[in-house]
Amino acid sequence: MAVIRIDDELYEKIMKMIKGEKRFDYPSAKAFVDKAIFEKIKEIEKEEKKNKKK
Repeated sequence: MAVIRIDDELYEKIMKMIKGEKRFDYPSAKAFVDKAIFEKIKEIEKEEKKNKKK
């Protein structure tokens, strides 16, 4: 099995993502990563839309 190293900034982002109401079960690490990437893409798209309106 591969070793995964997580820096402090990434760890904080992961913990923020899985806290509280956003928490749900992930059947695998891949499922978590897929969900995390999808959430980040949505966040980036929101920021881009805000910037275009200015």
